Amino acid sequence: MSELVSVVVPARNEAEHIATLLESLTQQTFAGTLEVIVVDNNSTDQTAQVAAQFADRLNLRVVTEPVKGRGAARAAGFAAAAGSIILSTDADSVVPACWIQELVDGLRRSGAVAVTGTGRIEDCSPSVNNRFNWLQPLLMRGYRVVFGHYWLTGFNFAITRNAYQQSGGFRADAADLEDIDLGFRVRRIGRIVMLGNVPVTTSGRRYHHGLVSGLWAYVVIFFRRFALGSVTASRD
Repeated sequence: MSELVSVVVPARNEAEHIATLLESLTQQTFAGTLEVIVVDNNSTDQTAQVAAQFADRLNLRVVTEPVKGRGAARAAGFAAAAGSIILSTDADSVVPACWIQELVDGLRRSGAVAVTGTGRIEDCSPSVNNRFNWLQPLLMRGYRVVFGHYWLTGFNFAITRNAYQQSGGFRADAADLEDIDLGFRVRRIGRIVMLGNVPVTTSGRRYHHGLVSGLWAYVVIFFRRFALGSVTASRD
């Protein structure tokens, strides 16, 4: 039997989007053994029911995490995953057909403990889309220069199960930037490699009022949570 690979998808009130993401997972060129874990994070819509409709096309399970927050949802999904390699994406994203194969191959080729990819948006104005899609990979490279490692993009990364467990995993009390937080701990265990050839298309709804205001919200949260002492501690 081939090595099992898991894909974890946290979802809260994503009935409108999750079918598109799951459909893209049915189109994967990956020839290995796959499981998909959808985490229903206390949704009040039909997220779980929509996801369950794909159970006959994907080796899919829906698990429930009643504590709201991406940290809690991702932690529950990774705990439920049985794969030796675990991939992370989001319910409002769409992955290319080569996504699983490229991330798995990237891990094996590089000898890294995790690989992370870029993102793009298509649902904002043309100017916002173009600026985001140009800027996002540059920000990832700039982040590495400053902090010594690439961040783990929550909608586009893969990690070995062993490295995830050694890192302590996602903090269940992290409502946001849980992927950034995990990255600081994973980098102590081994390298994080960036793959530039498998961008994931994700929702640009955070930038509908402008790219600067959308990005600024992340910057403020980052500095409050990490830059005021936590980053230094994480790098020691």
